[in-house]
Parts: sequence; C-alpha cells; structure tokens
Amino acid sequence: MKRRKRMLEEIEQDIRDHIERETQDNIVRGMPPDEARYAALRKFGNVARVQEDTREVWAFIWLDQLLQDVRYGFRLLRRSPLFALVAIFTLAIGIGANTAIFTVVHAILLQPLPYPNSDRLAIIWSGLGDELRAPASEYELLQFREHSRLFDQIGGIWVRNSIVPGEGEPEQVKLGVVTDNFLSLLCAKPALGRLFTPQDVLADKQDTLIISYGLWQRRFGGDRGIIGRALRVGEGEVTVVGVLPQDFRLIFPDDSSVPPNVDLFLPLGFASAKPDGPSYLRSVGRLRPGANFAQAQSEFDEIATQLRRTVPAFDDQKLSLHVVPLQDDDVRNVRRTLLLLFAGVAFVLLISCANVANLLLARSSYRQRETTVRLAIGAPRRRIIRQLLTESIVLGLTGGVVAIGVGWLTLKGLLALRPESLLRLGSIQIDPTVFAYTLAISVLTGIVFGVAPAFSASRVDLRGALTTGGRIAGTRGKLSRAVLIAAEVALSFILLAGTGLLVRTFLAVLDVNPGFQSDQVLTFTTSPGDYNFVHQVQQKLLAIPGVQSASIVSHLPLDDSYPNWYDSYYLEGAAPSDQNSLLADDRSILPGYFQTIGATLIEGRDFTDADDATRQHVAIIDDALAKQNWPGQDPLGRRLNISDSPKGFYQFERDWVVVVGVVKHVQYHSLTTMVRPQIYVPFQLAPRPVSFVLRANAPLASLAEPIRTAVSQVDKSAPVARLITLDELVKQARAQNKFAAFLAGALAATALFLASIGIAGVTAFSIAQRTNEIGIRMALGASPGEVLRMILGQNLRPVVGGLLVGLCVSFAVTPLMQTLLFGVEPSDPLTFVSISAFLFSVGILACYLPALRATHIEPIIALRYE
Repeated sequence: MKRRKRMLEEIEQDIRDHIERETQDNIVRGMPPDEARYAALRKFGNVARVQEDTREVWAFIWLDQLLQDVRYGFRLLRRSPLFALVAIFTLAIGIGANTAIFTVVHAILLQPLPYPNSDRLAIIWSGLGDELRAPASEYELLQFREHSRLFDQIGGIWVRNSIVPGEGEPEQVKLGVVTDNFLSLLCAKPALGRLFTPQDVLADKQDTLIISYGLWQRRFGGDRGIIGRALRVGEGEVTVVGVLPQDFRLIFPDDSSVPPNVDLFLPLGFASAKPDGPSYLRSVGRLRPGANFAQAQSEFDEIATQLRRTVPAFDDQKLSLHVVPLQDDDVRNVRRTLLLLFAGVAFVLLISCANVANLLLARSSYRQRETTVRLAIGAPRRRIIRQLLTESIVLGLTGGVVAIGVGWLTLKGLLALRPESLLRLGSIQIDPTVFAYTLAISVLTGIVFGVAPAFSASRVDLRGALTTGGRIAGTRGKLSRAVLIAAEVALSFILLAGTGLLVRTFLAVLDVNPGFQSDQVLTFTTSPGDYNFVHQVQQKLLAIPGVQSASIVSHLPLDDSYPNWYDSYYLEGAAPSDQNSLLADDRSILPGYFQTIGATLIEGRDFTDADDATRQHVAIIDDALAKQNWPGQDPLGRRLNISDSPKGFYQFERDWVVVVGVVKHVQYHSLTTMVRPQIYVPFQLAPRPVSFVLRANAPLASLAEPIRTAVSQVDKSAPVARLITLDELVKQARAQNKFAAFLAGALAATALFLASIGIAGVTAFSIAQRTNEIGIRMALGASPGEVLRMILGQNLRPVVGGLLVGLCVSFAVTPLMQTLLFGVEPSDPLTFVSISAFLFSVGILACYLPALRATHIEPIIALRYE
C-alpha cells in the first residue's frame, strides 16, 4: 500500500510540474496568470483520464481497480440500508436453500462411500425370472469366486437377529453372518484385534467373533481385554478376535435387508453350498484395478450362462446376474428426488436473481446522473460495466455470507424431517466442499443478476442525458423488468405444478388400503424360539387386560428391518420347466394373525393349533395368488408345492400343502406396489424368527411393561425389542412421499413469496416513475377505476406471459417425475388448471395493491412530482 501511495503521489507531482512549466511558458509569452493556467490545462487534457491511463500500465492495476470497486460497493450498500437489506435477504433465501440441498446431494450422491477403493465396489444381484434383485446362494457365491477374473475379492453377508452376549439385561441386536473376506472389503483395519481370515472358516468352524465399536463401549465398557474373551452367542461359545472402527457402518441398498448398524459378525462356513441350497446372501465384490463395471457385467453374463447350463433349476428360473456399482445402487431410490429438489432450489435462486436484478434496474435509473458524469469525464464503458458487476458480486457475496446461516438452519430442518431411506445413507454436514460451493454460487449469482443492470446503465445516450440532467426515460429498462417478471412467474409455475403433483400423490397414498387395519396394533420382536415358546408367550399376552387378540408373523407389514423370505412354488401337474418360475412371499404365522392385524379372510378358514407337521400340511394364500393361478375358480382344496422347514430352523425342504383359506393381499413391501403374492403357513411348518402382534383396546404405551413381564415369565433370557405400533410402520412407509411433498411445497411457497414481492415491487416502481403522467390523466378527467384498469392491464401482461411459458415448460418436464407419482398423471389437467388460477390470482393481488395506492394520488401533487 505504501508503494502504491508513493507511485500515485509521483504521478500527481509529475502532472503538476508539467502544468506548472506550461503555465510559466504561457506567462512568458504575455498571458495573464489565470489565462495562462487555463491554457496549460486545456493543452494537457483530462487530468483524471491521464492518471487513469498511467495507472493502467502498472502490473497489478486490475487488483487496484478491483479493490477500489469493492470498497465503493460496500459504501453504496451502507448508503442504501433498505435496498441492501431487501437484496441480501432475497439472495440469502435463494443461496441458503441451494447450500442446504447441495449439502445433502454432496453427502449422498457425490461423496464416495467410506470404504477402501469404494469406486470399485459392486453389489451382485441374482435375477430369477422377473425378480432381478434376489440374493445369492452359497453355491452361487462360490461360483462367482471361482470363475470371476475381474474381481479381486467377492464376499457375502446375511443379517439376522441375535441376543447380545455379556452381562446385564437381555438385548436384541443384529448379527451379520459374513464370508471371511467381507469385512476386509469394507474396512481397512479394525480398531482393535484383527478381521476374519480363511482359517476362521476351516472345516465349517465358526468359533470367532467380531463386534462393533458401539457394542464394545456400551456392553463391555471399552475394555481392551475383550480380545480373546469367550462369549456365548446362540448355542455355542465364540472368541472375540476384533473390534470394528467407531465410524464403521454398512451402507447398502434399502431392499437388501442389510441394516447400517450390525453389532456382531460371525464367519460363514458354506455348509449349504449345494445347487439347491437357499438363496440368502448379499454379494459384494471389488473390481481389480483397470477393470470396469461394463466388463464385469459381460463376465457375469457368461457365468450366469454357465450356471444355467450346468444346473437345471437355474435354467428353469432363468437365472441372470447383475453387477451394479454399490454407491449407485445405494442411492437409486432417492437420486431422482434429490436431483428434482436440486433443480427446484436452482429455480428459487433464479427467482431471487430476477428480483435483485429488478431492484438494480430500478436503482440504476436513480444512478443515471452518476453514470453520465463518469462517461462525460472520459471513463470507458467497460470500466463502468466492470464496476457495476463488482458491486453486484459484492452484494452476492454478502448474501452468501448470510446464506451460510440460512443454509445451516434449513439443513437442520431437513435432517429432522428426513425419512428412513435417507438416514441410512451416511452423515450429512456442511464441510469445506459445501463452503466452496456457496462461495462459487454467490459469485455466479452476483454476475447473473448484475449483467442486465450493468449493461443497461452503461448504454447511455450521453448527449441526451446531459440535456435532461442525467435522467433518461426509455423502454429498454421497462422491457427488461417485464422479461424478468415473466421469468419469475414461469419458474414459480413449474415449481407449483411439481408441488401440486407431489401433494396429490401423498393424498393418494393416504387413501391406499394396505390390506390391514393399523390402529391399536402393537408389535415387538424377541429371540427366536420353538413352537412351545411362541405359543406360551401368545397365551400370556392374551391374558393381559385390554389385549383383544395376539399372534405372530415372520415378517411385519411395511417393515424392512428383517430379510424378506420368498421362494418358488408350483401347482399340481406343472411341467419341470415351470416348477421354478412362480415366486411368492413366504409368511409363517400362528392362528389369530389375520384377526389381530385386521386383514380380511375372504373364504376358507384360519389356522388352528392342530395344523402341525403331523397332520395334513396346509397353507393360506392371498387373493393375488388365487387370481393368478385359478381365475374364476375356487382355490380351496388345491395343492401347492412350496419350500418349508417342518424339521426345524432353516432346514428347508420341498413340500405339498393344501389351500384352506384365501386372505386379501397385504402390502408388506410398499403402500403403492404389489411386489409378489403371498403364501402363509403355520409356524409349526416353518419355524423362523418372528414378531408378535397384538390388538388392544387399552393405551398401547401402557402395555410395554406387561409385555416384558409376560415374555420373561416364559424365558428370562428373551429380550423384548423394537416395540412399535403398526400405525408407526405405516407412517414410515409414507415418509418419503411426505418428505418430497413437504420440501416441494416449501420451495414453491418460497418461490411464490419472492415472485409476489417482485411483481409488487416492479408495479410500485413503474407507478412511481409515472406519477406525473397519472396526475395529468386524472387532471384531464380520468377516473380512479380507469387508472386502476390501465395499471393492472399493463403490469399483468408479463404475468400472463410467464403463466403461458410456465404451462408449456411444465408439460415438458413433469414426466421426469413419473417414478415419484402415484394415483396422478404427470399432465394432470386439474393440477395445471388449479395452479394457473392460483398463480394468476396471486399476480392480480400483487399488482392490485400498488395500483390501488396510485388511484389515491392527488393530481396537484402529482403534477409537481419530480
């Protein structure tokens, strides 16, 4: 700064010396002193221009000028506090919303998964006919390992419930049964001890255990002596060999039945590695360096062909294999929602830019004198444009600083409202990348809203401006403001149209009949037990005052916390090629289940306690399976071949069962999609981990302690976990639709608010500019009604234009929302007509209030208005 000041002083001194010498020369020639100095100045030229030209040859003149413009921009903001407050508030809303949504998009879509070489991780799905996202069997996984040359490792996992080892109250946790290399695929090194090795699964030996950091802390107090300790898990003892890192979590697709928090890990011994073994493993592999997913897919197409050729059952099932990047698969259900929301906040930001641009256009008319004077004394137009753009960027950056706070508050609200599908996808927080994005978008925003005012202000007819005192009236500014208003209305229309469709979707989801009555039904899980255990607990629950009915089911409706069971079935007389092509969800229940959840038994009977493995094996089917196989016929008494396990847990075998009842289809996976038909069998034929359900006429919260007492009376070591109402499960199923509708509504309301302010502001400014004209009209006899109609007619034209543009664009873009909609078409006429009428009404109101004030202008005062 000192060097710059010294150089400026030297330039000024040189100019003074030059003028002084010329003045002395003129005096010597006989001129009076005043006339001599004037002649010297006239000969030298524009002093300010010479100073400017001299400074431009400096190496860092651009930085010097930038700093001048920045300081001048801040001075202008201080001189116009109301303008600064409105503009910064408008920008903070737009930039803050973008910051919040970008934080979510960055964390979920852009940031790599927290695993080593995560960009090379793939999930491998088996396809069985039309079911393209099925788990693999142990036999399939071994074939993947043997025949793949593009993956350096392929592992698998299956998650089930277990009782936490150690002292204290019984606690139910998730236990992952994994291949020896699964954890090393996702974890660089443990916090303590080691990961599994191939030796841990030799000779089907499963006597080692790895635990999570959270379980280590809460159950064992962070004791470092946990390594080597023997614990009892299930029926045997295992030795703890490792503790996973504190931040380790499983990030898998929401339909994979792999929850993020698993506390226990046991090694998988491949005891069922037979071609006809059960399919239950989720397979994950890591590509070798240099390989890509397209090549891996081609390789697995060949592996699938080989398996179909060698195993008839795979050929009957039309086995296919699908290699998908793990991160892409994780976010497939939320990607479109997030991208549409990101587009929505971009629209809000553009509306904010249009509003601030209109403010600057209005402000530029009052700064016309300043611009005229600067041009008159020799400032180049590019210098004027650069200064005005710098002022706009200063304004944008100031709005960006405030937007950080707005974005943080918005993000806190998003995190509080986000559904389960987003909870599992990683931590979301404002980090340096988000700050860099906010900085970049603040600068870009300043340029966007500053371009039109800067060029408009610099394009001045200098002679005309000087003759009119620096005030130029023209149509260019009016046209620019009209275009910006039309753009605001069009963008608002698009947001409102999308919001209307999402709100109607949510209302349609509310009206869906899930196939059961969720009110006054409480559910919980406990440790797996045999028939005697679950039957005794059922009887204890029925004895609790206020409990009307109680039963069990292997899979609760709309609950994805436990792996879904489904398998192939076939009818009597089916050809061998048709015996693996039909799939149905398998459900294990006790008598009274349908009555408890309020499902409708259409025909036939419920199970009884006598329907055990020693008698005729029976099943109940849903109406979807009945219509699929016996349309227009009576399904009762028909026989089905299914897979059950009457000899014990997971001891599967093919079995013939007789249909004794038909129940209305229950929505187990989604409120809006029928995934598969359902087959119900008695618990005695398919013992599995279960959830209890009970219906009561007492407050459900008051039943927690009686339930724990009832379970402990049967088995003191059995925990009572995940006490949750069926109403809450239904609420969670609606959460993503509700979340999308709420966010879209918030964005649309913000856009509507900003657009209304913009329309009202432009109308008020145009009235202020035409105050003199309005006074003349009223003095000549124009009535207030005529003035009102004139102003409304002129200011509603851009609103109507924006509506038409928004309508056309909405018809083109709403089909992109097809996957998010239910019960409504993307081009729904009712939605578009309603939005058009609503937005036009808002436009009328925004124009009407300023126009109404114009009708109260006194003609005498208006004629004197400057």
